[in-house]
Parts: sequence; structure tokens; C-alpha cells
Amino acid sequence: MPRDCSRTEIRCQREGILLQFPGYKECTPLTYPSVVGATMIIDAHAHYTSAPPQLQAFRGRQISAYARPNKGILQISDEQLNASVKGQVDRMDEWGIDRLMFSPQASAMGHQFGTPIISRHWTEHCNDLIGRIAKLWPDRFSAVCQLPQSPGVPPEEWVDELDRCVNELGFVACNINPDISGSADPFTPSLKDEWWNPLWEKMVELNIPGTIHASSTMNPAFHVTSSHYIGQHHNAGVEILSSRVFQDFPDLKIIIPHGGGAIPYQWSRHRGTHVMMGLEPFEEAARRVYWDMAIYDQASMEMLIQRVGVDNVLFATEMFGAVNAIDPETGRSFEDVPSMFSGIDWLSDEDRLKITEGNARKVYSRLPVKV
Repeated sequence: MPRDCSRTEIRCQREGILLQFPGYKECTPLTYPSVVGATMIIDAHAHYTSAPPQLQAFRGRQISAYARPNKGILQISDEQLNASVKGQVDRMDEWGIDRLMFSPQASAMGHQFGTPIISRHWTEHCNDLIGRIAKLWPDRFSAVCQLPQSPGVPPEEWVDELDRCVNELGFVACNINPDISGSADPFTPSLKDEWWNPLWEKMVELNIPGTIHASSTMNPAFHVTSSHYIGQHHNAGVEILSSRVFQDFPDLKIIIPHGGGAIPYQWSRHRGTHVMMGLEPFEEAARRVYWDMAIYDQASMEMLIQRVGVDNVLFATEMFGAVNAIDPETGRSFEDVPSMFSGIDWLSDEDRLKITEGNARKVYSRLPVKV
């Protein structure tokens, strides 16, 4: 079998350059979705993991002033913001990605820490930065907000920030932490609980989607991104798909990230549970939400698409996220989703267009017509 190409080899092959160096072998060029049926790639999952150090310095000062909370001033210039997202823009150009759904760093949302006013101040600052980046790069970044969630505080006390972000700052979506306290007391109600209804109502009113996304955990036994995140996203999917939420809010748009944790792998466990509980068939319930494909291996992507269907999958990389490392087997980034996606040879051009653009346009209704 020919080996995979390095990024340099691919670029040279595209440009017709003859590349020779010690150890060079004939290789199979990778094809990106942009040349196999997709006219545009919208990446549904990206976090601001490259924020300037002033942001964490501010957070440190906020934590140290716990007893005397004050919103304070966060001083970061436009030039510093531009420099902080250069890596994302360069990677978008390299991988052929046209637009990012860009939100604050998930693990740093920090809902489990502090009082409601501390969470609100921090959330407003983080959202303001995302809004500024989206205005600096209107053709590349779309803003997704975090919410001022805090343990024991109900959704009706967060939705004003969602209103501000959408109506004043032009945000197109929100992230929703299903485990506000970080798996500690007071525990967060299940997503099937009516406790969440004020948020669902506001999302439907604003016509925006929400991505279920955990933040940090108070349980030291769990790795945050590989254990806690994946478990919480799986749990959230199981809970909301076994509820009457979509009967009560038929226009609600929910995204489950990272392929739904282990849901596609445990598919028939959930099918069987729905049968025993007299619920809607699980395979039908699963098509009431959208699933992003930031999964990082082709076989898992294929399983997800086969389980939930091409109409319910969103292209996503979570670039510079949890697995920002080089795969020793391929020499490429684990996050190089475009290469893996292009290797799924049974998808039609129409299927690819749905996954890379069409489904996102259905979900993110506030995207400009021409993005």
C-alpha cells in the first residue's frame, strides 16, 4: 500500500511540483472535501484556546478577589486578538475550511466555580472577545456564546445574556453546559427536566441552535476532555432523546458534539432501552438532533453517518482542541478531519455538500446568506 502523504507532499502534488528528498516514496495524495463535492466547508466546532495571556491573568485576579467581585476591565487590543487567531486562520486556509463556529474555551467556562455574579462577569468578558473576533473576521468566524450558568441558578436567570449576544453582538448559537456544578452538589437537572424550558423557549424565540458542551469537573478521577466531556455529551444525548422536549419545542435545534460520545457504538443498547420504556424508536429520536463529527478517526465518522444519517451530521474539527497533536501512524494532526472525511468513498457529492455546508445552513439560521 502506498503510504500517506505529508502536508508538504500534498501541496506540491497539487501545484505540480516535483518533490524529491532522501526517503521520498510514491504516495497517495489526500483529497479534501472542497474537491469532492463540497462547495464550502463550515466547521461547527471550534473554541478560543489561543486567547492572549491577559485573559487568564484577568481570571486569576477575579478568583483572588472572590470575596469582593467586580467586573473589572479586560484590556486586549484588536491587534492582539488578530495575532491570537492567526493559527486558526492559517489552518482554515490549509485545510480548505471557510468558516468556524467559534466559542469561548469550553474547559475555561468555569461554571462550577464561584458565585453567580462571578460567572456572569467572566461570561460577559469571554463573549465580548468572541464577538470582537467575529467582527474583525466577518467572513471567517461566526460567534457562539457561553451562558452565565452557575450551580443552583435556573435558566431564566441566564437568558438575558443569550439575548444580548444574539441581538446586540450578532451571535449565531450558544453552548450549553449540561453539568453546571461539575458533577458536584447541587447536581444539574437532566436535560429532560422542565427546569430547562426557559432556555429552550428563548432559543426557539431567537431561532438559534445550542451545542451541548460540558466544562470542567470537580471529580479528580476524570480526565476533563477525554473522560468527563465525552461522558457528559453521551449522557446529555441519552437524556434529551428519551424526553418530550422535542414534542414541546418542535423547532428547537440541538447539537450533540463529538459524535455523541459512545452513543453510535452503543446504538442497540439505546434502541432496546427505548423499546422497553415504550418510547419513540431511538433511531427516529436520534434524527431530532444534530451530531458533529469531531471524532478523529474515519471508521467512527462512518459509523456516525450510517447511524444518524447524512441529514443530521455537521462537519467539525475542534481545531487546536483536545487532541492537538500529531498522529504517529500518519504524521498528520489528529484533528485533520478533512483528510479523514474525504476518505469516505461511499458518500455522494450531495451527501458531502449536506455535511460540510447544507446541514449547517439549516441549523445556524442566522448565518449570512453568503458566508
